Amino acid sequence: MKYIVVTGGVVSGLGKGVTISSIGRMLKNCGLKTTSIKIDPYLNTDAGTMSPFEHGEVFVLDDGGEVDLDLGNYERFLSVRLSRDHNITTGTVYQEVILKERRGDHLGKTVQVVPHITDEIQDWIERVAVTPVDGSGCCPDVCLVEVGGTVGDIESMVFLEALRQFQFRVGQENMCLVHVSLMSVLGSVGHAKRICCPLLFWWVDDYHQ
Repeated sequence: MKYIVVTGGVVSGLGKGVTISSIGRMLKNCGLKTTSIKIDPYLNTDAGTMSPFEHGEVFVLDDGGEVDLDLGNYERFLSVRLSRDHNITTGTVYQEVILKERRGDHLGKTVQVVPHITDEIQDWIERVAVTPVDGSGCCPDVCLVEVGGTVGDIESMVFLEALRQFQFRVGQENMCLVHVSLMSVLGSVGHAKRICCPLLFWWVDDYHQ
């Protein structure tokens, strides 16, 4: 399993969802099976009770999950059917860890952000990434993970730490980081002062050899 993680910087709404959908479409055209996970750092367990003026339109999945509209983009671009588990929020992660603590799964240990919350995030991604989503019953080859919000927000920090650790769990050769950032155009010079580096799919050929 290969993982592509997309983050955003400076401001939100830069097009991370479209970036993931486009990358996934290109990989599908290369013959790879793809799946997607959206991370939303807010404390809500889902988008169902959030004002559309704050969050935008809610997308309803086949299993009834009320999730971020980006998952609708993923389904349309990649021709897949996702579940509510493909949308991770801070609320769902903490809820799961607290339920485990109440059951005694942590054996009386002090429950902390590191390692318990970060481990839960990594376990969740690994579990959902292998779920067949295209009707073939086959495990996907590539999982695309979008980290919502903006790098630097305190809400995103636990997810970024979990993903930093995740590269060592799955192997750095199996994980690619993509950062989408605002390209400022200065009036005095009339052109962008920041250049985005292209994404190199160095592993794609491995599947065709």
